Amino acid sequence: MNKKYIITSINNIICGFSFIDGVVQEIRAYELESILGNIYVGRVSNIIQNINSAFVDIKKGLSCYMSMEDYTGKKLKIGDLVTVQLSKEAIKTKAPTVTTRLSLDGEYVVVTVDGKIGVSSKIKSESKRIELKDIIKTAIDEFKQNKKSENVDFGIIVRTKSGDANINEIKEETINLLCKLDDIINSSKYQTCYSCVYEKCPMIIKDINSFITDEYEIITDLSEVISICDSNYINKITKYNADNISLDTLYGLKNIINKTLNKRVYLKSGAYIIIDHTEAMTVIDVNSGKAIKGASKEEKVLAINIEAAKEIVNQLILRDISGIIIIDFISMEKEISQNQLLKEFKQFAEADKTKTTVVDITRLGLVEVTRKRIRKPLHEIMK
Repeated sequence: MNKKYIITSINNIICGFSFIDGVVQEIRAYELESILGNIYVGRVSNIIQNINSAFVDIKKGLSCYMSMEDYTGKKLKIGDLVTVQLSKEAIKTKAPTVTTRLSLDGEYVVVTVDGKIGVSSKIKSESKRIELKDIIKTAIDEFKQNKKSENVDFGIIVRTKSGDANINEIKEETINLLCKLDDIINSSKYQTCYSCVYEKCPMIIKDINSFITDEYEIITDLSEVISICDSNYINKITKYNADNISLDTLYGLKNIINKTLNKRVYLKSGAYIIIDHTEAMTVIDVNSGKAIKGASKEEKVLAINIEAAKEIVNQLILRDISGIIIIDFISMEKEISQNQLLKEFKQFAEADKTKTTVVDITRLGLVEVTRKRIRKPLHEIMK
């Protein structure tokens, strides 16, 4: 299997393209100045009781929304300092979102402050889940011997990758992240307003590490990408230097971007899907096109809907679409057909590394899907 991750600049935006056997699987666009995941000492600038929320300034002129459901400390008042983490970047007219539920993510685990231990639902083996929980409990017990922060109950989320990882590596990472988050919480008590007490590793570095781990060949023509990588990565990245043809031209990257951002996506059956983005959600419409001639047959409609469901998951990954997704499949009369579609759709969604949940079918026959937001979707950055 030939796997490559190509990093180059398209329209002055750094983009990464993952290829498997020459077929593009994912496109990621990077904002090197992103502050997503950073932790700040902010100041409460406003409290809105009727929507149970507050606004916290993390920099001069940068006010962020915070749900009070995410806040567990003493009663807040305007002017209070509070340690928060940027959980969502600004979306169009919406302010960035912050939370006091701080977390640090590693390769195998995510450390939180909610006191819970959880294991990825994608790890199905019950014996493995029990083993991983035991490892985590041991790591927490060792960490508690040097814990500094009072009244903080740390929690752990075990990531899918832990299922095949070395036990000692999981334990070591867990203890390191617990100590790091403990230090951040403890030191933030002595920091001044607007202090950045933790700066998250740039997403491009995390992605490079991830693709290297998955045995991708990393190729880039950008010196600035290599310059921000530490010595552990530089030797594993191929610098593309050919003068006669650019990376963009060699792999047709700009054409791939344009095709990916097209609203209409055709299926092999002749049917097609239309993808529209609104302020609140993404709406996807499935159309039969020329795939159904004459009277519609339930079996044929079901086959097209299943084909569309598989392609929709591909498009969510390719375009990095997140949040609420509403899908209008071709109408089917039989409940058994609807259940079969949901079952197949959920199986397709399991292939997505980002948490994607197929919720249900509404009374109007619309399928609700949610996908965890990791970064801005491709269309927002490339526009």
